[in-house]
Amino acid sequence: MIRPLLCILSLAFACNPDPGEVDQQVGYRVGTDDETSSGERGTIRISEVLWSGSVNADGVHDPDDIFIELRNESNRPVNLSGWQIEQSGTLEVTWIIPEGDHMVQVGEHVYIAAKTSGCFPDPDYVIEGMRLPFGDPFRLSLVDADERLIEPIGDREMPPFAGGFDLVDSRSMERTELMFGGYGTEPAVWHFYTDQEVDVPNNVRIVEGCRAHTLASPGRANSPDYSGAFATGSFE
Repeated sequence: MIRPLLCILSLAFACNPDPGEVDQQVGYRVGTDDETSSGERGTIRISEVLWSGSVNADGVHDPDDIFIELRNESNRPVNLSGWQIEQSGTLEVTWIIPEGDHMVQVGEHVYIAAKTSGCFPDPDYVIEGMRLPFGDPFRLSLVDADERLIEPIGDREMPPFAGGFDLVDSRSMERTELMFGGYGTEPAVWHFYTDQEVDVPNNVRIVEGCRAHTLASPGRANSPDYSGAFATGSFE
């Protein structure tokens, strides 16, 4: 009776074969030598979206002057070359982040603009022709260069969770800056840009003349939400 029992046990354990060497498992590109990086889900977050356009010093609204901001919440620098932003909902399109050697540092915010001729002259990346539905539903899914889903935000059927243009000011849709907190598909983690005073100005990457009516924080830590909660933009 003992020998058959041992045979049964050996067969059971044989169902879990050795996973093999590291090169036989899923690997990650670390982005050294100016090469693109891979990512892990949730490590790079879409932290702000200005879908409603900018307003310049003359009060002229430009709905095509938009940006998408990303924040590195991983534990290593990341090169975003070749990563994709898949847009679904009212508009179905995929945008590819251009090649570059910039390593996004831990805790750093970077932003992607549709052009440099408007209120955002010095973005980290430019995707010419990038556009977002004006007030209509959209979902953005960030995908790395190996086509791994990193994070989705928004909703294909609901209007934008925050942000907008009230015929005077344009405000971005900002994510509450709680480290590792909340899913981007949850409306509760988003708020309108607030113009509460903070110790470090977060609108310095907007043309000075646009700052009065373009209320956003491209490439900087987000503004406090209505509870007063905000982060400094780093792990420290």
